Amino acid sequence: MLAASSDNMEGLGAPSSNSRNPNAPKPRIWLGVKEGLKEAKEAVENKNLALAEQLLREVLEFAPAEPEPWHILAAVLNRKGEKEEARECLKRTLLIQETDIELQSDLPSSKRMAKLLWAQDEASAALNMLAELLLESPNDKELIALQQIWTSTT
Repeated sequence: MLAASSDNMEGLGAPSSNSRNPNAPKPRIWLGVKEGLKEAKEAVENKNLALAEQLLREVLEFAPAEPEPWHILAAVLNRKGEKEEARECLKRTLLIQETDIELQSDLPSSKRMAKLLWAQDEASAALNMLAELLLESPNDKELIALQQIWTSTT
C-alpha cells in the first residue's frame, strides 16, 4: 500500500523533515515566480505584510537570482521595521542586477525605493535612482526637490 504522506518515505529520495535549512519557508503548492510575485504584490496592496513576506520568501526559495522579489522583500521588511535585513535584501537586488547585463536596463526604480536607499545611507545608489527617475519625468517637482535637497547634503 502506498503511503499517503512523505513521513514514511524517508530514504526514498523524498525530502526529510531535517532538511538542510530548517527555517526555510515551506511552500504550499508552487505556482511559479510570476504568480508568486503577483500574489505578493496583492498582499502588499492589502497591507498584509506577513503574507507578502512569506510569499516572497517562497519565490526566493525557488528563484534566488531574480532581483524583483529581493527588491519587494526589502520594501516589505523596511515597512515592518526590519531595517538591517531590508538593507541586505536591497544590496542583493543591486548585486544581481550588476552581475547580469541584461537586467541592468530593467533596474526597478521608484520614488519610494530611492527614499529607502537615502534613509539607509546609500546616498550614491539613491542619487543614481533619482537620476533615472528624472530622465523619465524631468518635470516632476517632487523629484527635482529631492535632487536639490540630497545633492546639497552630500
